[in-house]
Amino acid sequence: MAFVTTAAVLLRSHDYGDTSKILRFYTKDHGLVSAMAKGVRGRSGRGHTAIGTFATGTVSLYLKDHRDLQTMKDFSCTRIREGLAADVLRFSGASAVAELVLMHADQGCRPDLFEAIESGLDTLESADSAQGPTAALSGVWRITRVLGFEPQLETCIRCELQFTGDEVGRFDFPAGGIACLECSQNVDGPQIGPGARLQITQLVQGRLGDTIDHPKKHLAVLSQFLSYHVVSRPLKSLEFIQRLLPEDIEQQ
Repeated sequence: MAFVTTAAVLLRSHDYGDTSKILRFYTKDHGLVSAMAKGVRGRSGRGHTAIGTFATGTVSLYLKDHRDLQTMKDFSCTRIREGLAADVLRFSGASAVAELVLMHADQGCRPDLFEAIESGLDTLESADSAQGPTAALSGVWRITRVLGFEPQLETCIRCELQFTGDEVGRFDFPAGGIACLECSQNVDGPQIGPGARLQITQLVQGRLGDTIDHPKKHLAVLSQFLSYHVVSRPLKSLEFIQRLLPEDIEQQ
């Protein structure tokens, strides 16, 4: 058994018994870690900070190889992210980031994934209300890219034709990217114009840019891509966000 200390972000917590919790962290040095935090529900008062979901800090753990549940000694919180809990859309976006990581990440050391989680949560907390849907989409798309499932957007997924500025195609979900008009005659995916292609590219790269057009359509594209290439079932958090968003208004 090794005693380790590492930067970590808390993705999910469950009550266990009367006083303890089971915490699921993504750590910078050890990847995804589940830990028993004994007695934390009984701590209160001066000198004790509540362990909140999506908080970042330094966790000290007793790690044992081949054990699914480790033992936590201490968690020193450095960033609480209270702003996420103040808005249901922000919290749902953070939950989608966490859900994707919990479904697909492992115990390998991935500092780039840790950075993407941190950046996504910080952006969700700081974005203004108009950019809430954009921040949620950006956070999940960036995690998808870091996990190795980036869609092909600059060239046709079938014939490798470079898209021009005004090129229109369709999203070919089984193939993993956008197909040009000639190659997409039998493709059932949504039509993607130059504006939507640019917006998806910005989201995948973690850049907010301007507020996106048609957030529900963007969410549908993201959900379908994940279902084909990343996860075995739809993310419940994305389905909830879909219900939160108003219907897209088509521009005349």
